[in-house]
Amino acid sequence: MRTFALAAIVATATLSSTVLAAPARLDTVQHDLYERSFNLTEVEKRDLEERASDGVITTCKNSGEFAMTFDDGPYIWGPQLESLFEKYDSKTTFFVNGNNWDCIYDRADDLIARYNAGYQIGSHTWTHVDIASITPAELNEQLDLVETALKKILGVKPRFFRPPYGSYNAQALQVLKERGYTVVNWSFDSGDSVGKSASSSIASYKKIKYPSPQIALNHETYKSTVETVAPTVVPMLINKGYKLVTVAECLGVSPYQSIGTPGKRDKTWTCSGTPAPGADK
Repeated sequence: MRTFALAAIVATATLSSTVLAAPARLDTVQHDLYERSFNLTEVEKRDLEERASDGVITTCKNSGEFAMTFDDGPYIWGPQLESLFEKYDSKTTFFVNGNNWDCIYDRADDLIARYNAGYQIGSHTWTHVDIASITPAELNEQLDLVETALKKILGVKPRFFRPPYGSYNAQALQVLKERGYTVVNWSFDSGDSVGKSASSSIASYKKIKYPSPQIALNHETYKSTVETVAPTVVPMLINKGYKLVTVAECLGVSPYQSIGTPGKRDKTWTCSGTPAPGADK
């Protein structure tokens, strides 16, 4: 059986050459979660499993916690989001593609900056393909490409995965489980990817009742989301009483399966020769 939710449509990527600096270690919260993840109690493991009967998490664990998430980047407007959350001493999660609206290697500096600032990076496939429509071998290739890029750029392997369009099937979930991923969808959709106006998205956010825990879907690839919706919604949610956190923080587990040393840019830092985006924008 397939489960669907709408998300952003995709575009082809361009290439550039950017000189990278080595990322710093995780901030205190992320590092503590990383250390803790190796010592999860059986109760904590069962809690995560029970909260996602089909293996997919849709909301935060604790009342009063709100995880805003942004898909489909890294993209040109991402740095504005980081500045916004920094202003309000809050965090968010970015589920990134490898070759979608842009090539991940062309946005490596932006990715390093958000990682160094303590924002969570999760996987969203290489080309934004519907994982319920591809074979296990094709899904493994999508995951391999993102993991390779993130290890080169940041030195990490993500723990969290968001399926494009919110779509998956049992076969895809089994592949993801075998690779150690926690699959995360959402409890609230801003509607930006399906043409919802900024004012309508803001109105929907206003209806959320504190302290109901939430994971919200947004996209960093829409200018109105970055420049209008987020700057309105972030302080509004804080004023309601919410603590804005990463997905990993609101679930109490590590954002990454492994943390190592990032690589140095070479000729392999390119999207050339990899699968093209999964749909036309």
